[in-house]
Amino acid sequence: MEVEEEPEEVETNETVECDKNEKPNRISKLPLTRIKHIIKTDPDVTLASQDSVVLIAKATEMFLHHFTRSAYVQTAKGKRKTMQKKDIDISVDLTDEYAFLEGMLD
Repeated sequence: MEVEEEPEEVETNETVECDKNEKPNRISKLPLTRIKHIIKTDPDVTLASQDSVVLIAKATEMFLHHFTRSAYVQTAKGKRKTMQKKDIDISVDLTDEYAFLEGMLD
């Protein structure tokens, strides 16, 4: 008989502020109805299940988290506290995964 090991908890230095009006067990912080509306603007999409909407919302949150952290690294290198457009541009230029964003802010 195999015994499943519990995953180790990973400590992070991130602080998470919780809004008093926010539900504690909410999967996504983005409004799911807005995500579903955006999905339906694609003429090729006829039906979007609730699971797919939640998955897209969570993936979007994760992308934005990594993208903003990457841009913030450029802000910190410039010894500034406010992120600027040039930080985002540098982050897009330096990171291959963000190549599809090149020229989007022009």
